[in-house]
Amino acid sequence: MQRLGQARTPRGFTLIELVVVLLIVTIVLGVVGVNLNPDRESAVREEAKRLVLLIQTAQQDAILQGRILAVAFESQGYQFLAINDKRELKPLPTDGVLHPRSLPAGIAISGVDIDGAPETETPRLVLLPTGELPAFTITLSQGDIRWQVQGKFTGEISALAMAAPGNA
Repeated sequence: MQRLGQARTPRGFTLIELVVVLLIVTIVLGVVGVNLNPDRESAVREEAKRLVLLIQTAQQDAILQGRILAVAFESQGYQFLAINDKRELKPLPTDGVLHPRSLPAGIAISGVDIDGAPETETPRLVLLPTGELPAFTITLSQGDIRWQVQGKFTGEISALAMAAPGNA
């Protein structure tokens, strides 16, 4: 029995407190769920950005070392080459940053367009010690998702999403 003048001790949580906690849990789970499920084009986008960074690194290496480098492209990967003493293009060592790269499963190089490069041989992007580049476009694709790596005469290199066919 409760005496007069004594306050009741609260037992449990109020409805408002429960709603606030559930709201916070829902928001946290939503944020985690979004981060765990990347969008469909994230793999191609990340590979395009990686290629941009590697070409920029090779370009800087060519400038700093005063040597000619090249990037050879195939449908499932690419490798970095350097001109040796016999004026032959040879692969760079496999223990450095510019080692041969294979593309992740499902991603392919679906197009290479390099100004001035012969179309009959394996496409090669030549990086001169002056920092100049031929204009080029490399297209990476996974199904209907396409990203392009573009280079300009000025030496600028960037990655851009392409509109899906029918969405242009």
